Amino acid sequence: MKINYLKESSLKEEHVDVHYRQDSETIEVIRNFFSSLECITGKKDGCMHKLYPGSIYYLEVVDRKLFACQEKEVFQLDCSLKSFLDCHSQSGFIQIGKSTAVNIYKVERVTADLNMRLRLVLENGEALILNRSYKKIFMDALHRIREVCNEAHK
Repeated sequence: MKINYLKESSLKEEHVDVHYRQDSETIEVIRNFFSSLECITGKKDGCMHKLYPGSIYYLEVVDRKLFACQEKEVFQLDCSLKSFLDCHSQSGFIQIGKSTAVNIYKVERVTADLNMRLRLVLENGEALILNRSYKKIFMDALHRIREVCNEAHK
């Protein structure tokens, strides 16, 4: 894949064009990346903040409220986990438990845990438990990403 970067100071709005012959997993990853740059709104200390899905490490439902956990900050979102995943699953969010979803791109390593569960260690050092019933979905997504990465390096 050939990538060109063109700096044009006369542009009124920045844009990216992607040219391709046919759909592939690499093109899908590129689409997902750019959709992760779309902004959502989160609440913290009574103030509204712009968040980008790609900056969220994981989501957790506590007391029927959805929280988006970034590297060091936590924001409350005004939606359900299901509706967030419906809108942003293409951005790498995978459900790993009844009330938890993770951004698969923020997972640094996966290790074995008790009772055939897996422990996901995120880039910020936090660890989450992957529930057994969500293991296949998570592993399938992880393998798809690995295949795309291998395809891009060829």
